[in-house]
Amino acid sequence: MAKPQKLMNKKVPPSKKRVTKKSRKEEIIKAAAVLFSQKSYHDVTVDQIAEQVGVAKGTIYLYFESKENLHLGILEHTHETIESILVKEIEKNDPAPQKLKKVLTLIFQFYFQNRDVLRILTRDETRLIREHFDFTERWRHRRIKLYRKILEKGIKEGSFRPANTELMALIIFGLVGSVMSYHPKGMTAGEIAEEVFSMISEGIMISQKKVP
Repeated sequence: MAKPQKLMNKKVPPSKKRVTKKSRKEEIIKAAAVLFSQKSYHDVTVDQIAEQVGVAKGTIYLYFESKENLHLGILEHTHETIESILVKEIEKNDPAPQKLKKVLTLIFQFYFQNRDVLRILTRDETRLIREHFDFTERWRHRRIKLYRKILEKGIKEGSFRPANTELMALIIFGLVGSVMSYHPKGMTAGEIAEEVFSMISEGIMISQKKVP
């Protein structure tokens, strides 16, 4: 199984070495994610981000035209990273139930290892900026499409019952999002993924024998 990558670090020390444009951009994203996770969107300033990175304020604007654009960059970087992990798993030739369980585990592990991003997402400040709302909708559709691919494979191979895959994928998406936001304390990512998978695969009803 592919291992989720740790995206954000708590501290981003000022770099004393020459860095590439890509690494500098990622350094800014990491530093900004720490600040946005600690304060509300409106309380974070570009000056604070620059100080966190250890660069001049103008350097931030070389990579991001505004604070809004930087906030969006954090979300973009996050979704691209997790999707690349999930796509690799979905492309493997595993049975659909095993594939779904792996995907759920990777999602929870990723966000548990990147709690700065998790706090930003669960705060749901994307509603404050129109561009962020459109962006979030686009990625929501992409995640649902990945779930549908697993469900359709499961139906085809006979491991999932025939169902409306679009509705089922939406249910899984909502369930994962809610648990991610309000997960019970004291449980590991793997334990939560196991419970969520069990709920999806078995439901909550006890099977009743038909009375002749």
